Amino acid sequence: MRRRALLAFAAAASTASLAGCPTPPWTDDPTEIGGAEVTFRRGYDGEIDATGSGGNDVAEVRRRLDEDPPRLVVAGSLLDGPRRCERVALFEAGLDDGTLRLRIRSEDDPDSDVDRCSDVAEPHPYSVAVAFTEAAVPKRVEVRHGDETVLEERI
Repeated sequence: MRRRALLAFAAAASTASLAGCPTPPWTDDPTEIGGAEVTFRRGYDGEIDATGSGGNDVAEVRRRLDEDPPRLVVAGSLLDGPRRCERVALFEAGLDDGTLRLRIRSEDDPDSDVDRCSDVAEPHPYSVAVAFTEAAVPKRVEVRHGDETVLEERI
């Protein structure tokens, strides 16, 4: 509980995160990591053309390298608790050693007006757009849902 309170305070006190540090999970606003601008959204446009790695969680990379600045979009779906009681969040984003690392998790939704949530698992779609304004496009992308790696791909 103390760790959660410290993370919430640290995230609320800063508008930009350092590479590898938790980003504020309640915002869709861009943030900076190592010369790249990261925008997290709770939703994605279109279908995900990927299969889960043994589970129901999926993620895929959409390359937009011809744009100015070049960008990568990671679209995914985390299968977890009910949508109205939980929501998906970008917990960690880092860009180092030629690898873009993203960690997504679900958390209690403070905006939910439901008193009691069902046990039915629901997909939580998301997208993470990374524009490489000053950093070079990485050679690899790794995406984790909680502690499980759902995507490791070369660019």
